[in-house]
Amino acid sequence: MSDDAWTPTAKRYAVDTGSSPPRLGEVTRCHGGSVFLRPPGGGAEWAASPEKVRRPTDAEWARIRVVTTPVRAVGS
Repeated sequence: MSDDAWTPTAKRYAVDTGSSPPRLGEVTRCHGGSVFLRPPGGGAEWAASPEKVRRPTDAEWARIRVVTTPVRAVGS
């Protein structure tokens, strides 16, 4: 799938390039001409312009996986 065909929809991860530095987030909803995102692992939601939101790169996916992958407790 090309980036032209990618659209931000709920439950997908995206990058807000309108922030400095760009911010990674999970799309929670699209409403009223804005895309709403929440940081991987939780936190405050923010609104982004749809034109400034893109698909994460492979390196950004690696960062998302580090934050969202559960870790098992050892020797409890």
